[in-house]
Amino acid sequence: MNLLRVPVARRSLNRRSLLRLVGLTSLAPFAAACQSTDLPVYSLAAAELNGFFYEFAQLLTDAVTRDDAPFRLERLVTLGTLQNLQFLRDGTVPLALALADATVADPAGRVALGRVYENYLQVVVAKDSTINGVEDFPGHRISLGFSGSGTENSAQRVLAAAGIDPASFTLEPVALVDLLGALASGRVDAGFFAGGVPNPIVDPASAGGGPAGGIRLLSLSGPLQALVQQYGAVYQSVIVPPGVYGAAAEVETVGITSLVLARPDLPDAVAERIVDVLLERAGELIPGPALGAQYLSASSLIYTFGIPLHPGAVAAYRTHHG
Repeated sequence: MNLLRVPVARRSLNRRSLLRLVGLTSLAPFAAACQSTDLPVYSLAAAELNGFFYEFAQLLTDAVTRDDAPFRLERLVTLGTLQNLQFLRDGTVPLALALADATVADPAGRVALGRVYENYLQVVVAKDSTINGVEDFPGHRISLGFSGSGTENSAQRVLAAAGIDPASFTLEPVALVDLLGALASGRVDAGFFAGGVPNPIVDPASAGGGPAGGIRLLSLSGPLQALVQQYGAVYQSVIVPPGVYGAAAEVETVGITSLVLARPDLPDAVAERIVDVLLERAGELIPGPALGAQYLSASSLIYTFGIPLHPGAVAAYRTHHG
């Protein structure tokens, strides 16, 4: 059995968070190899613990099992989109989830099975923070997510669109599961994350803890316009409604589509069956914090921002949609 070793993030992380993340990442394929089954097992690269990709990957894995497919999927914890794209390219995994903006910028060595959900890029601060937008980041401690994650890549583009020099603030990567605590302790003053809304991991109403006065989201409406002008429809305007995270008013932020990707050499029959599951078991693939667009229909899944579809996926869509 081969034990996959995942590269450690380039910037320093909280030791406990890093050991937990990398330790579980390393063990995931080990578990797959040791399962007592005669069926082939295909690793599906997800992202950090308790994030949107993490939850969706498990829902898809379970749905494939319930569908009695002649193979199994195994969720693999990773550092996120950028690492997932590299893992597809070098053959570490046959399947991965990734954000569309990073995928379109680096399309080599992969094909798509479909787009699945709209992720909300969110920036959270303590409710009583003096930070009212990314323009206030200079001089503060900011988490852009883990190095190698799609969140970090998207956050860097937001900052560039807003004209914010990364050297003007202190970079402090924080795991999603530690973000509330980091805001409460002052370890960070603001943190980016991506997924559905509300995310229960950063919502004091469900997770407990966090800053004494609560949290609030920052609007990304300003940088969004520059992002759309530069990169096109890979970024969309999405609205977080009033009441989420205790907000009194709606907040505009950045929407980024998530894709299910595969290596071109994934067997056609496997790709076709996964697409069948996406279409026929769509109701089983809705994560809890899934406010926003869901693309689990034949007419929506196929729009993959120019990333070519796997031949097996094409066959499935022809069967379902004509």
